[in-house]
Amino acid sequence: MAAAKGYTSGSNEISVTEGLTSLRGKKPASLYVFAPGDDYFVPQAKEAARSLVAEAFRAFDYAEFEGSDDNVDGIREFLGSESFGSGRKVLVINGLEDKGAKRLGTMAPLFLSGSTTIVIFADPVKVPSELLKKAYVITSYAVPPTAVRSWVKKRFDGRAIEDQAVHELMERTASSFFLMRSEIDKLLAYTGVAVTVADVREVVPRCHIAAAADLVEAISLRKYDRAATALYDLSASGATDTTILYDVELGFVRLLNAKLVSKSNRPKADLRAWCLRTQHQYLDDYTLSALLTAASHIKLRELEAMLERLEEIEYETKKGLTSSALVALERLLSAVALTKQ
Repeated sequence: MAAAKGYTSGSNEISVTEGLTSLRGKKPASLYVFAPGDDYFVPQAKEAARSLVAEAFRAFDYAEFEGSDDNVDGIREFLGSESFGSGRKVLVINGLEDKGAKRLGTMAPLFLSGSTTIVIFADPVKVPSELLKKAYVITSYAVPPTAVRSWVKKRFDGRAIEDQAVHELMERTASSFFLMRSEIDKLLAYTGVAVTVADVREVVPRCHIAAAADLVEAISLRKYDRAATALYDLSASGATDTTILYDVELGFVRLLNAKLVSKSNRPKADLRAWCLRTQHQYLDDYTLSALLTAASHIKLRELEAMLERLEEIEYETKKGLTSSALVALERLLSAVALTKQ
């Protein structure tokens, strides 16, 4: 999940693994900010926070609020009250509205008193700077592929699954733990004893992130039938126009940087580090190789022209000048295919 526009990454940014480990430790920090990302980690973070308060005192020393202006007084009262237990209180704030965030920024001393652990689930750009600079910020939900594969196999509870089927599942869900959990339940219910790659392709639809990545790669490789299938998958995903455009544009930006890395003969590690730092995507060896291969099949000026056209589609969509982003993308694909014939 990419960091929000307007948010500048800082030294207090940590991975989701580090954030959960810190929350579960004996000396948690005063403030954590979880940016929007893989929903699988939200209940884990809440449970880790809740476990900091003894069960007997959770009715008093643990609280959850929505980050609206209406709840600011309740948040202030909770932060300013005495603890009923061992002294550790926990506050969870789900989202931040502009007015609520502005008022909370004036309460920085209460937030950072040290006796309370606060977990905010919100776009970091909405968090008041007085709080953000003191917070542990989690924007990356990337987990090493080996750990993801291990997690997938454990979820099958002894059922056999082909290695290629695991890879296909990860690719179709963009390694989202939230999506994989529900898709694994479907595979367990509707497949035989051994789960094959064919089973995954039949049961698991491509999520919008995976479909967008496939569209970008197919266009760069001039495989227009495959690109048309990716467009269908995007349509079937149910994602909004803005989400689809964001995913496709992100894919072409990633491809552009792969092209620049190749042209300058920089090491592959530079591209992997850039993707992790700016797009919060971990590239395993297979994905990195596929990205560089795709970049080698498209010219730099073509990439730049594609990004310019995507910006135009974004503008047209926001202004209501086109019926839908998918329709505009379909026309763009047709135009690209015709010019290459």
